Parts: sequence; structure tokens; C-alpha cells
Amino acid sequence: MKYLLRFSLLLILLITGQAHAQKEDVRPLDIVFCLDLSGSTNGLVNDVRDNLWLIANELNAMKPKPDLRLGVICFSRPSFGKDDGYVKVFSDLTYNLDYIDAELYKLKPSIEKGDQIVSAALSIAVSDMSWSKKDDALKLVYIVGNGSVSSNGYEYVKICEQAVAKKIIVHSLFVTKSANKAADIAGWKRIAAITGGIQTEISVNKKDPISFWNSDMNAVMKQNTLLYNDMQWSGPDSAMGRKSMVASDSGAFEAGLSTYMHRMYYKSSGSFVKSIKYCDYFAKYKEEASLTTMSAFDQRAYRMREERDRKLDRLKSLVGEDGVVQLFAEYSKPEFKEEGIFHRVILLTAIASWNK
Repeated sequence: MKYLLRFSLLLILLITGQAHAQKEDVRPLDIVFCLDLSGSTNGLVNDVRDNLWLIANELNAMKPKPDLRLGVICFSRPSFGKDDGYVKVFSDLTYNLDYIDAELYKLKPSIEKGDQIVSAALSIAVSDMSWSKKDDALKLVYIVGNGSVSSNGYEYVKICEQAVAKKIIVHSLFVTKSANKAADIAGWKRIAAITGGIQTEISVNKKDPISFWNSDMNAVMKQNTLLYNDMQWSGPDSAMGRKSMVASDSGAFEAGLSTYMHRMYYKSSGSFVKSIKYCDYFAKYKEEASLTTMSAFDQRAYRMREERDRKLDRLKSLVGEDGVVQLFAEYSKPEFKEEGIFHRVILLTAIASWNK
């Protein structure tokens, strides 16, 4: 009995040590999208919301695994208000990507015109978001749009210097649908140059011909319905969580097979479970160490959580990993080109920053 006890203690130490090592092998990755939604970038919001799950899945494939949070700031629409510089924070940095996607789906994809103040949006991104304070965190801003960055002088230069002081890299994406590209693009290049970022050009709604999904969409949809019926919403934010999940699922379905499969792959991951801890009763039992210290009620909840894990595993098996794995392999090739496609640019520049 004495040796059995010693062996058990050693086994516990080894298991907890491995778990601790796995937790340490994670690096914070904070990304804020700063999106110009004026008339000259009509359709950009579609590029973001329809590719959000693809971007999240491919970023999560990097090594070491990122602790990914996203934030979204939009600017240049009259409805955002003159007093706020026509800038609106749609979401601070968060693990809850469902909420971000749902909020973006509320936006009209196009308008006729808008007033643009790039420096106002960039200032909020650098100074008002809840950036990670960890030394090894990679902090990226993607400012996407066109037009002049100096509509209020050279304030943007000062803001870029503030970004450098906070170790925030700004990648600038210039939308090529612009009558004054030759005059305006220099400022976008300067933003990236000052902050150590990469300046790129993109075309709005440019489709990516690459797709690796061969999944049975009907089977995946049925399993997703089973998973939805198994959610145990609780807490003051549960209504928002439920609505956000439904909106994200519906938006992904309407966007097409690739978006929907990337959404379902993300939904079957640990990242999704982590994001719903605030509003799902069973999610908190994911990391419990031992059943022996739980009450009978908690033990039952823990086992129900295990049953849902099996449903998540089933969802992942139906979706398959080939689409994510093969796509990441393509993006990792030195000769792979971004070709002005929004999500390609995001991933290639993020991977380049991650591997520096």
C-alpha cells in the first residue's frame, strides 16, 4: 500500500507537470482589425466576417500555439458619429469570436460615402484596447482601407511612435479601389515602416480559388444541431452568447461551404470551449483536476461535460482536419503568394511576425 501510494503521488506529479508544461507552451497573440468601411472599401466587412474562422483556425495551427484574442474597430461611416471621429469599437480584445462575428453581421456591407480619419482609428487601436501585458506577447494591428492618412496632419506619425513604445506592430493593407492611390499609398507605407509592419495591397471580395473541404455538409449540420441542443446557457450574458452563436452559425452557412466548415472546425476546438466559459454552465468543468473532490452534483455535471466533449470530437471527425492542415501547409511554402486576397495577407503577415 505504501508503494502504491508513492506511485500514485508520482503519477499525479508527472501528470500535473505535463499539464503545466503544456500550458506554458502557449504564447499570447493579440490582433486588432482597424477597418475603413467608407464607400471606397465597400464589401470589406464581408471579407472579414466570412473569413474570420479560416483566419482563427490557421493562426491556431502555428507553433507554439497562440493564445489568440481578436478586437475590431471600424471607422469612416457617418453613423459612427462625428464627435468620435467616425470611429466605433465593435469589440475590445476578446476570446469570444462569436460575438465579434455576430456584431459584424449586423453591418451593411456597403454605403455611398463616409468621412475618414485614419489617425483617430489608429489612436484608439494603440491606446484604448486591452493589450496583453506579457513580455512574449505578439501584438498586431491591421489597419485596412485607403485614402489619405494625413487628413488631420501628421498625427499618425506620433501614434505610430506610441505603438513602437508599446511593442505593437502595425500592418497596413491598402485597398486598391482608390482614385488617388499614387498620392495616398505613401502614408500607408510609412505607417508600416515606422512600426516594423508590412504594407500590402488588397482587392475587396477577391475570392481564393483554394479549398480542401470534402466534408458531408448535411452530416455536419445535424451534429451541430445536437451540440446546440446540449448547450447549458447560464449567467447574465447567456442570452447574448446564445444569439451570437446562432448568428455566427447562420452567417457562415450563408457564406458557403468553406466558411461553414471552418466555422464548424473552430467550434469543435478548445478555443471555442474557452470562449463560452462566461455563459455556458458545463464549460467550467473542462479543467477540473479530480472527481473525488467534487460534490455529487458537480460530478454529474462533469460527466455531462465529458459527454459533450464526445459530441465535439464527433463534430471534428465529420468536418475533418484536412482543410485546415493542407491550407496551413500551402501558406507555409516560401513561394506561396498573397495575391491581394484579404485573408491570405492577414495570415502570411501574421505568420511572418510570429516566426521572427
